[in-house]
Amino acid sequence: MTERDVSLSPAKWTVSIIVFVALTSIAILLDIPFLRQISGFIFLAFVPGFLVLSILKLNKLGLVEKIVLTVGLSISFVMIFGILLNSLLLALGYVKPLSTITLLASFGLASIILALVAYISNKGTTLSFLDLKLSTREKALLIVPAMFPLLSIVGLGLMNLTEDNALLFLLLSLIPAYIIFISFFNQKVPERVYPITIFLISISLVILYALRSNHLLGADIHQLYYFYRLTLDNLHWSLVGPELVEASLITSLFPAIYQNFLNMAPELLYKLLFSVLFSITPLVVYVISNKYIGNLYGFLASFFFMSQFYFPWTAGIANTAIAILFFALVMMVLFQDDIRGVSRQLLLIVFMASSIVSHYTASFIFLAVLLLASIGRLIISRFVYGKRVGSAPAGNPDIEITPPGAQTGNTPRSYDADASQSSTQSVLQLGIDSGVTITIAVLFSVMAFFWYSQITVAAFNIGVGVLHNTFTNFGHWFLLEARGPTVVAATGKGVDTAVQYLRLLVSWLTVAFIAIGVLTTLVKYKSMLAIPKSGNIKPNFLKAKLGMDIFVMMIVCSAILVISVILPYVLKIYSMERTYYQLIVILSPFFVLGGIFIARLLKVRPYLIILLVLIPFFLSTTGVLYEVMGQRVSVVLDPGHWHERLWVYDQESHAAKWIVRHGEETVSKYAGPAMGLRVFVSQSGTHPTSVRDFTDEYKAGRRINGYIFLRNIDIATLETLTEYPEIFDGKNKIYTSGISEVYR
Repeated sequence: MTERDVSLSPAKWTVSIIVFVALTSIAILLDIPFLRQISGFIFLAFVPGFLVLSILKLNKLGLVEKIVLTVGLSISFVMIFGILLNSLLLALGYVKPLSTITLLASFGLASIILALVAYISNKGTTLSFLDLKLSTREKALLIVPAMFPLLSIVGLGLMNLTEDNALLFLLLSLIPAYIIFISFFNQKVPERVYPITIFLISISLVILYALRSNHLLGADIHQLYYFYRLTLDNLHWSLVGPELVEASLITSLFPAIYQNFLNMAPELLYKLLFSVLFSITPLVVYVISNKYIGNLYGFLASFFFMSQFYFPWTAGIANTAIAILFFALVMMVLFQDDIRGVSRQLLLIVFMASSIVSHYTASFIFLAVLLLASIGRLIISRFVYGKRVGSAPAGNPDIEITPPGAQTGNTPRSYDADASQSSTQSVLQLGIDSGVTITIAVLFSVMAFFWYSQITVAAFNIGVGVLHNTFTNFGHWFLLEARGPTVVAATGKGVDTAVQYLRLLVSWLTVAFIAIGVLTTLVKYKSMLAIPKSGNIKPNFLKAKLGMDIFVMMIVCSAILVISVILPYVLKIYSMERTYYQLIVILSPFFVLGGIFIARLLKVRPYLIILLVLIPFFLSTTGVLYEVMGQRVSVVLDPGHWHERLWVYDQESHAAKWIVRHGEETVSKYAGPAMGLRVFVSQSGTHPTSVRDFTDEYKAGRRINGYIFLRNIDIATLETLTEYPEIFDGKNKIYTSGISEVYR
């Protein structure tokens, strides 16, 4: 891409924003197909964040950093402004604050005000837009990745209609092949090709599960969807029960606002929205990694993040995924040298608050990271620098003094450490990035306590209960089963086929690479960490020396994973895979560093060692290796129906809806077991507490008197009618769709 910039005066782009807001409003009010959806999405996903970023005047940031911050700020703005608007209008007696007209007027007015503030803030300057004209080489290199989203969409359509997985298999084989190609010819790859390729791969993978079925795929997603529909139907958000998922603004209030702007099929919007927004997360990982290990290895670190099992499952873990996005954005801001002062403080507060109202368990891990990192920073800085962290010079609380080059990791040889001890300067001079501090950790704790204990009580009680169970069951600490199914599976229990052993092997190798990267960084900290007297010399595999913040975060994230395995019950409510998935945002570059350290010992090119583990890991987590070996384990690639427990058929949806439309409202509803309850909740629009598992009721000796909803798997696999004959004594089949039945 050329380096030429396109500049606009503040007046021109302010007018452009106002005109766009007006045109979007017209498209929504007239309900113009396609135009309403496209302009509405751009308006909500980009405009608020762009305006806030313009007000903050973070002009030194690169294009990728600006894009991810724009999307992140837009998500936060929609959520925060939406809940404030919702609460204010409800307090004033207006019961439909989330109606389309109200939202359109409120968000439009807010955008115009932000545009005017941005105009005043940038008066006398020009706003530069990078000209994204592609060179011939860049066009050639992007031909293949540009096909990935198309292969994903068309392949899913073909799979859903004909159960032919050829195009999807091609996609999941072509992606690693292109990664290998880029690695071998990296010297000829322009820098800006990497982020474009990352996004194209990312969006291709995250929509796989979103579009695989006509209905929701996953477990918790069904209850989340119910509260989204409840918010949408009531046209306001409120807590009406003790359900944890009800308190997640990102999965209830947030998509309801988008739905009223875009007017799409509610279930389709719910599956696609979070996947599309989360697709920028690998770019955040790339920004973090690229700063220290360069373009190619930052690219591989980002691909390692996308290779995690949960990445394509974004649509099924929407609240967790968006909370991880905010976690990644906070880490990026902490490590970013060009974001300082008030701008940094505002971004940190906004993204931390957004994480808290998105997912409680991911926020608990986030809190643990910040608390341990703030304490560890004090201890490690004293060990590394011989001083403990102090405060800024008196009278200048906002000034942060660092040694020349410390922020970039290029501390000059001539830096005089003794001069830093003068009475006019604080020990913040000693190379500390002014990142995670006790103040940040305390602020996060206060916000979390306020939301979880004062507004949504259930999450706070669960957190206290987990701590109580962990430390009062000391006798169970040595039981493997107390650590959750993922830890048990990691020991090889239940593994009995060659491909399963291969996946277990490559999974352990990725962990080994991370461990080697972390441990070697600790051993070689004097050459890898930006510290006084270390000089400007750095290892040739580093683009810049590590800052104190990422160094401490590396230690903390590794320690949390170890602690999570040691302490039981912690992972019983939140799987090890999700914990690992969140922390891999920080540990991805250390996976690459581990490969580099091994390659230096073997005296081979580092990317060869990294690809030797990374490619099989991707092929195993996406199910390609299983497919090659004749085993059907992937929901995406499997044309069979092994996944019926997760799969929702149209007939099952119709049966659930039939009960609500034609049944008596006061009569009890039963479904089950497990996924039957979840499916009935999402498809019928019944509150989770209003439907019961008929197998639990039967085993407890309670009489079952009401509508019994049976899914296909209940009838065909569980043989419910013969397994629980007494349940159906005197009951009549009152509805059947062929594969789903209702009894009364």
